[in-house]
Amino acid sequence: MTLTTARPRPTTPRPVRTAVLAAVTAAALTLAACGGGGGGKAAAPDAFAKDRSDTPAAQGDLDSYTWYGDYRAPYSLDPVKNADYPEQTVLPNVCESLLRVKSDYTLEPGLATKWEQPDPRTLLLTVRDGVKFADGTPMTVADVVYSLERNRDTRTVSSYASLYANVASITAGTGAGAATVKITFRTDDAVFVKVLATLGGSVVSRAHAKAKGADLGTPKAGVLCTGPYRVTSFDGAGDLTMERNDHYWDAGAVRSEKVTFVFPASAKALGNAIAGKAVDGGFNIPSPLVPTLAKANGGTLWTGAEGSSPQNLDLVVTDLRKGPLADPRTRQALSRALDREGIARSIFSAAADPLYAVAGPGTWGYARDRFQRAYDDLTVQADPAAAKELVTQAGAEGRKVKLAYPTGIELYAEVATTLQQTAERIGLDMEIVGLPLAQYGEMFIDPAAREPYDAFLTMNYIQITEPAFLYGFIATPDGPQNYGGYDNPEVADRITRAFGTTDDRARADLLIEAQERLAQDLPWIPIVAPRATVYLSDKVAGVPLTFGYMGRPWAAAVGAP
Repeated sequence: MTLTTARPRPTTPRPVRTAVLAAVTAAALTLAACGGGGGGKAAAPDAFAKDRSDTPAAQGDLDSYTWYGDYRAPYSLDPVKNADYPEQTVLPNVCESLLRVKSDYTLEPGLATKWEQPDPRTLLLTVRDGVKFADGTPMTVADVVYSLERNRDTRTVSSYASLYANVASITAGTGAGAATVKITFRTDDAVFVKVLATLGGSVVSRAHAKAKGADLGTPKAGVLCTGPYRVTSFDGAGDLTMERNDHYWDAGAVRSEKVTFVFPASAKALGNAIAGKAVDGGFNIPSPLVPTLAKANGGTLWTGAEGSSPQNLDLVVTDLRKGPLADPRTRQALSRALDREGIARSIFSAAADPLYAVAGPGTWGYARDRFQRAYDDLTVQADPAAAKELVTQAGAEGRKVKLAYPTGIELYAEVATTLQQTAERIGLDMEIVGLPLAQYGEMFIDPAAREPYDAFLTMNYIQITEPAFLYGFIATPDGPQNYGGYDNPEVADRITRAFGTTDDRARADLLIEAQERLAQDLPWIPIVAPRATVYLSDKVAGVPLTFGYMGRPWAAAVGAP
């Protein structure tokens, strides 16, 4: 699973830490958005919210509500430390970013009121005036510059450091009576602006951060930011309580006085909490709960449209230079034989869609018409006979393929078993191996952990709806998720050029060219794309039906139906 990616430029040193390493097992642990169900109580596909990116808006205020904060408590309250579901659920409500993401994934002003790129190597931002931190002290442009620079400071160990690899300087200035920030890039950069709508673009108090030093983000030291809420109770492991920030610059937007996040250790525990009305809502509902919640009284399970989630379930080849999957025809055979529609329907209860490119509909933040036409060309029906012929051509009949997956989660075991059966039908001998989560997580970090296996399953996601980031991750020589050693100069060239192409349609065309080749080379084999799932009790309303919540202070809009 991922949030963001290093810019694929051979001259740029590899970052010490990337977001992918901060979140390697999160999707496995959460089963995020992997369930079925639909808006209302029905589980049928025609109950999906096909034409909306939000649930109905709140109509009234609340004293408090309780929210599912995901599979664990945040490791740190420092917004740049961990790029994972719990942090990206909780912290955008405490620490605001310069820009925000709407539910449809477009950008809008946040702590910056406007932004412009006068040339491909310069980004100018106007800082919002009159903003105060939660202690009442004013936010200054110095706080903004300091906060952004933290991502470039190796002592911070920011999960977003890789996204700043092309940044040459971050400086403060003044213009037309407003405070401004100027970001310059080493080479043309058309996509960095989107980073500023993640926690990698969040602002903390410089004075507070310097005073707390290495303790910043711990339960004792906390964090001082500008968001609609401030953390008032958190021990680092249990429930986390936020209360309204009385100094918030947009006070009228805050509907609830207090929000409590809980972190159930299992789907069963979450289900019991919902049934007992101890939890009022949550994103990324675990798959085992979906059939029950789709029919439950007292609340609604919403399922988003195709592309509502940027998640993708993939088979990742561990070594493209040796083994039965080194021959692209064998990889093509597995892909061609997959009954993606059947997997989406049966294992995901129809709350997922067949996926034919790793950067599927949930990642298209622009030029959707272009991406859709190219994607349609990749759409094929399962054809075991053609796949078997490819296996024969590759001389791979009877060869063993060893596939790893995380244990303890029924969904992964079901997908792995389906892949095993598919492989057998086309003449391959697939062995599936379940790994404990800790051991499975090592596969994302340590090549030695991947060495015994030919492939592994992963649920990936990217917060920024920019295919260049995702393809940069998996398909460039220095990409942090290029686990199999994929190296195609033409593909890398198209992706690298895309990063610097300011025209959206031209950038899309470059990425489509890379995608066409990736569809043949298949270093990653896409399987399905889960849809977003949200549960709301009858007490609450007003949340996104997409992953847009990760890029905005969403909790402020939650209120009474």
